[in-house]
Amino acid sequence: MKVANYMKTTVISISANASVQDAVQLMINHHIGTLPVIDEEQKLIGVVDLKRLLSLVMPDFVSMVENFDFLSDFGFFEQRMPSTDDLSRKVLEIMEKPKSVKVNSGLLHAAAVLNQHALKDLPVITEEGSLIGLVSHVDVGCALMSSWKK
Repeated sequence: MKVANYMKTTVISISANASVQDAVQLMINHHIGTLPVIDEEQKLIGVVDLKRLLSLVMPDFVSMVENFDFLSDFGFFEQRMPSTDDLSRKVLEIMEKPKSVKVNSGLLHAAAVLNQHALKDLPVITEEGSLIGLVSHVDVGCALMSSWKK
């Protein structure tokens, strides 16, 4: 079972020189949580995900507290917005090094990479590094389970 047979081939991506505001709009408009960053030759050079963008407004204490079951909301922090400076930064400044799999990779390999790095989505690239798809943990899980026969 190869990733090529289960990946999404319509992928929304962004240039490293685009603004953070552009990345935010793409995620909102397309209801996505992972945005691959590509260069002029369609090569995968980074990733911006929802967690990274939300970290621009997440209160510092969130990373220090282990249990939030006692809170029903964060009050004022719920309305917090990124600064104009943050939104005008280039994607290049906030993107993370991408984790990816090659198009001929097996599904269990993709599952292992997704699990190891706690990812929801994983870019799929050609041997040359060009972005050609995206495979999610749901895509991989459903594909693997579909082979389970009674």
